[in-house]
Amino acid sequence: MTCKAMPATIKENLIKVTNPATGEEIFTAKATSETEIKEIIQRAKESFLLWSSMTVDKRIDYLKKIYELIIKDKDKIAEIITKNTGKPLSESYLTEIASCLQIMEYFIKKGHELLNEKSISLGKLYPTKKSFLSYEPYGVMAIIEPWNYPFYLPMSAITKTLLAGNTFIFKPSSKVSLVGKLIYEILLEAALPQGVANIVYGGSEAAEVLISSGIDKVIFTGSVEIGKKIAESCAKKLLPVSLELGGKDPAIVFKNTNLDYACEGVLWGAISNCGQACASIERVYVESEIYNDFIDKITSLVKELKIGNGIDDEIDVGPLIDKEQVEKIEEHIKDALNKGARLHTGGKRIPGSGFFFEPTVLSNVNHSMKIMTEETFGPVIPIMKFESIEEAIRLANDTRYGLASSIWTGETGNVKNIANKLNCGTVWVNDSLFLQAHPACPWQGYKDSGYGGSAIYDFVRTKHISIDLGFIPKLHPKSFWWYPYKGKARSYSDLIGIVFKSSIKEKTKAAFHTMINFLK
Repeated sequence: MTCKAMPATIKENLIKVTNPATGEEIFTAKATSETEIKEIIQRAKESFLLWSSMTVDKRIDYLKKIYELIIKDKDKIAEIITKNTGKPLSESYLTEIASCLQIMEYFIKKGHELLNEKSISLGKLYPTKKSFLSYEPYGVMAIIEPWNYPFYLPMSAITKTLLAGNTFIFKPSSKVSLVGKLIYEILLEAALPQGVANIVYGGSEAAEVLISSGIDKVIFTGSVEIGKKIAESCAKKLLPVSLELGGKDPAIVFKNTNLDYACEGVLWGAISNCGQACASIERVYVESEIYNDFIDKITSLVKELKIGNGIDDEIDVGPLIDKEQVEKIEEHIKDALNKGARLHTGGKRIPGSGFFFEPTVLSNVNHSMKIMTEETFGPVIPIMKFESIEEAIRLANDTRYGLASSIWTGETGNVKNIANKLNCGTVWVNDSLFLQAHPACPWQGYKDSGYGGSAIYDFVRTKHISIDLGFIPKLHPKSFWWYPYKGKARSYSDLIGIVFKSSIKEKTKAAFHTMINFLK
């Protein structure tokens, strides 16, 4: 669930956070200075020695404390998330807190199994060799996270960072500094050793200082444009970076689907969090036979949605995050209408102090329009018809993004063949925005949607150790492939025959030649 990163709102070195539903200022933070950031990094480096030397069991004990604090304070956390982002309370509980707890529960239970040393077989060519994989922390991590899922996304990265033995500096988006402060307070209450968990406030300037000041890896979730800049900065230092970036995710709806089910699923996948998720459905391709019926049904469903302040439990759709996001959506819709799109409902901002926008349905769209090619990040459902499976796949893949796709069908027999032809990291069948929060499932994009992933192994260095168990010090035998090579070429050729040829006759012949050469 990545998002479009937004520029910081900094005035006189202050970050002012407003409730997007009311326009009310709810929090003010002082931007962390360059000197302060460097001091924080130094403390994190010093704390790394202690934290990384702890047993996995001890680190899991700290994660358990954090887990219990989140459960205890879940109502307070949900309220703060909703006030800071505008999302409905239901989504604050479900997509933020429950998703976070699911991640934490998994790694609390599986931490040992995942990080234990593993032995690997090298095959029959090396009978006396034994290899092992061990996992070591990177050091100090910079965790730079967005505003659209300001609790779940940082806590997911923080959980894996701590489990792996790293210390970190967390930089929340300036838009959600209040939720960032809440996360830091929870970590402090869990009594982590001083310097293990750290927070800095600020915009792109703070991120630049972090990257240039001796950290060991960057974890970034955000827009493609900013992700590319971060990748460029990291490349100059050969600094490892994980990038979870944007999406323009398609839904393919086949005529054999259950129409009511597909419309309700696409509606939630497109409008949840007011469409502000990188895995939101942003393009809908509907088979021609049900095209008109689909439009009528989903338009009717959109008109029934209740829009308002998410603190009210009756509300389905909250506001957008800010004025800039409203203006971008207006631009995309205007471009589509100017190029021939048809508006069925919505399409306008709602007057008032908040950043509310009417959920929108468009048809007669095509790939010359921004609404079908650029990440919109809003409550808009553009619908285009297709005639064949091949056309649907071609249209779905006609994008620079490759995060996720969904397929809606009543026949699942051939669906894996279709899914395998879609150029993206995740394909949902008859569902959407599902399991990206599940730690057993990879969450990784293709193309401009980024690289690196959500697995624990993105938070550790993998070390390979190989031991020759056949070495006897008193005999001190030399390996067969060591110098000198004189006379060994024939033996190597025969050895290849013994190991890799398939027929017993050929293996026997090669073995006989090897023995003769050995006797010589």
